[in-house]
Amino acid sequence: MATGLVKAKDSAQIVDYIDIDLPETGIGKGSLLMLDIIAKNDWERPIYFSGGSFDEQEYIWMTDYLQLDGLVYKLVPIKTETESIFEKGRIDSELMYDIVMNWEWGNSGSSEIYHDPQTRKQFGVTHRIALARLLEKLLEENKVEKANTIIDLAMENIPVEYYDYSTFVEPFLNGYYQVGETEKGRILFHQLKNIYQERLTYYSKLSMDGQYENIEELMADLQAYRRIIDILAENKDTALAERENKVFNRQLNMFQELLDQG
Repeated sequence: MATGLVKAKDSAQIVDYIDIDLPETGIGKGSLLMLDIIAKNDWERPIYFSGGSFDEQEYIWMTDYLQLDGLVYKLVPIKTETESIFEKGRIDSELMYDIVMNWEWGNSGSSEIYHDPQTRKQFGVTHRIALARLLEKLLEENKVEKANTIIDLAMENIPVEYYDYSTFVEPFLNGYYQVGETEKGRILFHQLKNIYQERLTYYSKLSMDGQYENIEELMADLQAYRRIIDILAENKDTALAERENKVFNRQLNMFQELLDQG
């Protein structure tokens, strides 16, 4: 706490020691060097890891002792069980909110630029995941105004129409309903629905062999389309959910022959 690594309010969560399960096959010199740095650092300075890897080794087998600070993970003496590869580490919502609100977005949301594939992936996946995790933490803590700000920030700077990976927009759709912005939620729903319908229309015009060749993408889009309707229902937007369910079933019927063949 003296170095500010852990806030006083979290002091009770500090562990006495960290156990590391090293692989029986041994470790490389790079990992050995990192372990030496951590041992000698003695929590005097923060140690950060980039968030671009799903490999335990890249976090020196300490993924349960991370804190997400924006787009990087800070090593902290607080244990947080890793729930999935997309949900590593704890979140200090106040700290991360301040970090995120100071991000420089440039013209990422502009219609006047070319959004190259790497940018679409970086923002569409990495940034959305980080913002979605912060959003969910703020909602959990009933910080509704800040949660609303984060959703608007994401939609303004990573707009649906310029970035791929629509699945990672679902938390923001749910978020709009959770903060009481029903109309914004409906607008976002229709944006996502149009994306999925365009893709499904394309698949429907392919031959049966072509549909089989694209079966994974086709099924993923059907499932994602189904999930956003479920979000409407879960948030009690019942009338819209019922209408859109009928529309979805008509879309589904375009692939009845394919689905019947299993």
